[in-house]
Amino acid sequence: MSSAGASGGREAVPVPDILHSTLVRADPRDVFALLSSGTGWDTWFTDGSVFEPSVGSPVRLLWRRPGEDGGDVTDEGVVTECVPGERFAFTWGSPPSLVTFTTAAHPEGTRLTVLETGLPQTTDGLARFGDRAPGWGEALTLVRCYAEHGIRLST
Repeated sequence: MSSAGASGGREAVPVPDILHSTLVRADPRDVFALLSSGTGWDTWFTDGSVFEPSVGSPVRLLWRRPGEDGGDVTDEGVVTECVPGERFAFTWGSPPSLVTFTTAAHPEGTRLTVLETGLPQTTDGLARFGDRAPGWGEALTLVRCYAEHGIRLST
């Protein structure tokens, strides 16, 4: 048996933060609106998410996966920061990590950045990093396509 299996993925390993950034050719207020509520997320990414742009709001992210093998995917957390037009953060996962979106004016629109911090420094945390790091890059592409062109790509 491997050491990961013997300890349940809890041995200490270094797990980096996740950081992605992109230019969105849209107004920062519009981009922020897409990120700071369940209704906003549902336009470009999720399917029935519920949360409000206020500190303490419970977060419930929902992705419906129809089909023979598909089941709904959910995750929960809480809004920890909301600075309208600038920064929006929430926790998610178990144990929770922190996701922070920042929007900043750019001559061509908005510089959008996502940073996920606080992943467990364990093999389980490293596996979460491996799942989420490419996912956040995809998410920024999805929000950019919607903000710039009104197109919701399949997820």
